[in-house]
Amino acid sequence: MPLLIKNATIVTQNRKREVLKGNILIEGGTIASVGKDADTTGQVLDASGKIAMPGLVNTHTHLAMHVFRGYGEDMPLHQWLEERIWPAEAKQTPEEAGISARLGFCEMLRSGTTCFVEMCIHDPNHIFKAAKEAGLRGTIAQGIIDMGDSSGTKELLENAKSVLGYRNGMLHGSVAAHAPHTCSEELLLKTKELARKNKLKYQIHVSETRKEVFEVLKKTGKYPYEYLESIGLMDEDSIFVHGGWLTKREIGLAGKRRISMCACPVSSLKLATGGIAQIKELDSSGASVCLGTDSVASNNSMNMFETMKMAALLQKFHYWKADAIPAQRVLDFATIGGARAAGFDSGAIEAGKPADIVLLEKGPNLRPGHDIVSNLVFSAGPQNVTDVVVNGRLVLQDRHILTLDEPAVMEKANELAGEIMER
Repeated sequence: MPLLIKNATIVTQNRKREVLKGNILIEGGTIASVGKDADTTGQVLDASGKIAMPGLVNTHTHLAMHVFRGYGEDMPLHQWLEERIWPAEAKQTPEEAGISARLGFCEMLRSGTTCFVEMCIHDPNHIFKAAKEAGLRGTIAQGIIDMGDSSGTKELLENAKSVLGYRNGMLHGSVAAHAPHTCSEELLLKTKELARKNKLKYQIHVSETRKEVFEVLKKTGKYPYEYLESIGLMDEDSIFVHGGWLTKREIGLAGKRRISMCACPVSSLKLATGGIAQIKELDSSGASVCLGTDSVASNNSMNMFETMKMAALLQKFHYWKADAIPAQRVLDFATIGGARAAGFDSGAIEAGKPADIVLLEKGPNLRPGHDIVSNLVFSAGPQNVTDVVVNGRLVLQDRHILTLDEPAVMEKANELAGEIMER
């Protein structure tokens, strides 16, 4: 059924980065027209007093960890992983990961995220099912790890192949290796080969902490990006996550190969990794910068508005320059850059694009409107999100989730969290 969004202030994110006032006509999951008077026999959504923006893209999530929110607080990253998260994940079943993911999808919808890139530790089929129920767009992989022992590589690769059947307009499979310091070279090569053969996106954590940088340097004689370049893992279909400890040469390599580099500023700050992803220089180098929250076990939130704000503030702080990176560019990272990383042609409100649109109420925190884009990056939050459209379908209306039974999801997730901790 066609959908007409009327009387909105439209932050288009089109090539001219226009902000328009008017209507958005959606037909068959696609934006038919923007800013023009339009009529429809379908559904009409009055957006008077609201901002319409492209849905945010969260390019790094671990949805199975949603039931671990608040479990393992105030711990360094490696201790947090080894003593809390990995043991808890080992107790969790794939079905339970799907329950956890539904809680995450409720949070995404309420905070204006329409597309995500997921790296899960379990069989991802239950997360695919949950994403389909929620009506979200996403790219999903099972993260593969062998701790440097390649004896089980064949079996691990078979597990990774479980996503190959997912490739439609809304949900894509992907391939992921955990990190260069936790994966053997054989596993890194084989997973990338699998991704290339099937034309899939490739995800990997890289240079999150100084400790792992020096582990790779000791093992290979190269810094992580240099090492991954030397074995052929850097290309425009690769998503390198974190990048908090990069040399100038590595930043140059990222630009040369046009990788997608996903910064997770809130998670990095909370885990005290000590490194700040130099997204200003990465962007200038030619790399495609995008943003993610990481898990709610390390971030405690999937708030992409907060992520945009922290990304911008950290660049200003790091470079001692208030104009280090414009708000407009940060919004680009969270929309267009994220869509590119995820492998979708979304991220903008213009004719022919997928209709992934978020409406925000212009509450007191978004007034006055001297600079609407700056307001979105520095002032907006989930409290402003009233309606969400994904692929032309209303999935959140008047702050009510239409696709998932939110109270039941929360109750089941609470029960599951308690059960896992008691095992």
